[in-house]
Amino acid sequence: MTLWLMALLGCGDSTGDKAAELGAAKRDHFPFPSMHMMADGRVDLPDDLPFSLDGRPVDIERVRWREGFSVAQSSIIDLDVAVDPDSLPGQLSPATDGSVQLWDLTAGEPVLCFAELDSADPIDGEFPVLIVRPQDVLTPGHRMAVVLTDAIRTESGEPFPDVGWYADLQAGTPGPGLGDWVDHYQGLAGELSALGVDGIALAFDFPVSDGGAPVRHIAQSVAVPNSYAIDEIRSTDEGILMADGGWLELKGTFSTDDWLVDDYSMVSDPSGVPQLQGKVDAELHIYVPESVRDAEAGTVPVWIFGHGLFGKPDVYLGDRDDPSKVMKLADEAGAIVFATVWRGFKDSDRIHAIQIADDFGRIHEITERLAQGISNVIALSRLIAEGEILDDPALRGLPSQNGEIRYYGISLGGIAGAVTVANNPRIQHAVFHVGGGAWSTMLERSSQWIPFDWIMIDKVPSNRDRQLLYALSQLFWDPVDPMNHLEPLRDRSVVWQEAIGDEQVATMTTRMLARAVGATHLAPAVESVLGLELKEGPFEGPGYVQYDPELPLPAAANTPAVPSGAHSNPRTWPGLHEQVIQFNDWASPGVLDHFCGETPCSESNQGEYL
Repeated sequence: MTLWLMALLGCGDSTGDKAAELGAAKRDHFPFPSMHMMADGRVDLPDDLPFSLDGRPVDIERVRWREGFSVAQSSIIDLDVAVDPDSLPGQLSPATDGSVQLWDLTAGEPVLCFAELDSADPIDGEFPVLIVRPQDVLTPGHRMAVVLTDAIRTESGEPFPDVGWYADLQAGTPGPGLGDWVDHYQGLAGELSALGVDGIALAFDFPVSDGGAPVRHIAQSVAVPNSYAIDEIRSTDEGILMADGGWLELKGTFSTDDWLVDDYSMVSDPSGVPQLQGKVDAELHIYVPESVRDAEAGTVPVWIFGHGLFGKPDVYLGDRDDPSKVMKLADEAGAIVFATVWRGFKDSDRIHAIQIADDFGRIHEITERLAQGISNVIALSRLIAEGEILDDPALRGLPSQNGEIRYYGISLGGIAGAVTVANNPRIQHAVFHVGGGAWSTMLERSSQWIPFDWIMIDKVPSNRDRQLLYALSQLFWDPVDPMNHLEPLRDRSVVWQEAIGDEQVATMTTRMLARAVGATHLAPAVESVLGLELKEGPFEGPGYVQYDPELPLPAAANTPAVPSGAHSNPRTWPGLHEQVIQFNDWASPGVLDHFCGETPCSESNQGEYL
């Protein structure tokens, strides 16, 4: 294990024939992240990061504005030894002690975490890297330490071997390889010892910073759209077949702020603030249910809907075959639904996403396009609340104009939707269905990742290099990750609905987010969740709810889950619909309750309509 550590400290061989052939040379960025990647108080990533074959390097200048790493930062450690996975704190039993520990040095407290070995098929010359994943959101401005102790065992059951330089350091005889870092690591060892950490085999540290500032700037800057157009009106009165519960469908565009150059990426100043590029037309979708046909003028509630990954509003609200039954939900709620698309993640953006997997150095494009999508949804809320669209004759005077808006988002609509609502006080109540956060942790585990995983393996053959790229990608995901927008969600009227065994959004990330905002867990529970108070309804949000599709759980490993239907099945259940309708009620909103009797809502107990 000495070579990679010596490289970290600046005096090791940084090449190797087999590793270099695979694009996996021993570089001085293991472990990742560390204080060695900071300069003058800013993130200073090495310029020899791995990248896709025939691709481009990661644009490290785009994150140089940051004063630390992510609040959801995974750490990558190349041990050069086969480790016994049973000696690690696992996903189902995250720990604050034992063989792998994560410490908030600023607060002097342990942080809930788990550790896993990369599950990818091993290649010659590499052992699986160790990945340490926080299960509590890290605090901006604080310094973290990752600690490996002698409780780790090798695959053969032997004690964890000494890490040469660190053992010498603890013995008071640091070798020359430490260079100018002797005082730093001696100080780190002293800090950990004072906190009662024993048997340290390796420790390294890194600072944490807020990564949400770019989207907060955008959200504060978005203007009320100065124009809109309705270009198409479809109606069942004309014999048009629509989704169950649909009556009118309006399509058009609205003009809004454009933050992208050529629709792909942003230009930011040295402090990370995106620069406005002009105006752009965003898609506009409006759906009016059958149930409001005879409603009194000015009385119909208004919702905004957020679609799922690589979807579009029509799939959920306009198509006759609406598997998610969102139009039926709107009909039951008697609500008019507005929607636009998440840029970067609409149905036609899948090709662009494949291009990103083929050339991971372009990762910023997909995250910056999603930031534009969040901007567009905020602009849509301003068009509704402050513009004149509710007076459009096509809406027949039905919408309530009391300034209130409700939100319902599915999957990506629950992830990006949480960022949107956090930065948008115009939306007073919101339901996030099967949403989560910590993008770099979600990606690999999602069944949606399967085709992208194949491409990444082909383009970045080294397992170690791929894990490094995934971990550092969190810096690019941060602006559009709800983990960086917690404060405005802690006292908001919002609820997260989780599907047990979700194969697309790892439930560990939903629970991490629920803990971070202080959500209350609605009883009855399928599973207890560490750190969440379990309480019977009714009560107000922020809340967290479990639904049980009664399907096999995904593998715990960091590999794409097998498609199972757990992610999508619950959204059609009567008990879930009643919960959404009550929480987003127009007269008495924000009340969270259970509608499946004495036991949790499940495939065999779907609840009933009131």
